[in-house]
Amino acid sequence: MNSKFCPVPALLLAVVLLSACTTTPAVKTGESERIRLYQVKSDQLATVSAWSLEGRLAVSNEDDGGSGQFRWNRNAAGSRMDFHGALGRGAWQLEADEQGAELKLADGTVHRADSIDRLVRQQVKWEIPVENLSWWVRGLATPGRFRERVIDGEGNISKLLQDGWTIEYDRYRVFEGLNLPVKLTARQGKWKVKLAIRSWDLNEAPVAND
Repeated sequence: MNSKFCPVPALLLAVVLLSACTTTPAVKTGESERIRLYQVKSDQLATVSAWSLEGRLAVSNEDDGGSGQFRWNRNAAGSRMDFHGALGRGAWQLEADEQGAELKLADGTVHRADSIDRLVRQQVKWEIPVENLSWWVRGLATPGRFRERVIDGEGNISKLLQDGWTIEYDRYRVFEGLNLPVKLTARQGKWKVKLAIRSWDLNEAPVAND
């Protein structure tokens, strides 16, 4: 009697082993497909010569913090960020090109430095990598090395660890056929930057000089 049932467990074991063998490649395929979708998106954004966004920026550390409305225009000629009410400073403007960076405060004071990151550190007292942020805000890793990159099933980065910062993406929306971030948070040590983006415009972002 028992000999008639011996083949059954063996058959079940074979099915389980076969199932395990066939599902392993599917996981790898899913990962490679996510990376492929991200690369397609990255290549599409590379063709966008100019962009602008509008939204709300919040910056905080262990000692201070605040938020305000902002607009960011960027094209091949340079970058311009307009802030209103950010950290109680009133309206101020930050521009940068290959010659350097310039900060215009509400009282008419103008400060200059050879890079936008250095100018922000010196005058605004923000330890924020603005150049990197210009990549992160589009849902892209800055060219070069990164510690970790998590990509979802639609090819969007959901989490990125790069240059000591952790960037988490909470929400994307489609603008002009591209999935772009509308809510993200970047953290490093005591610093936290939160962006809530209302709108994106692609290939229509003049960097005007007042």
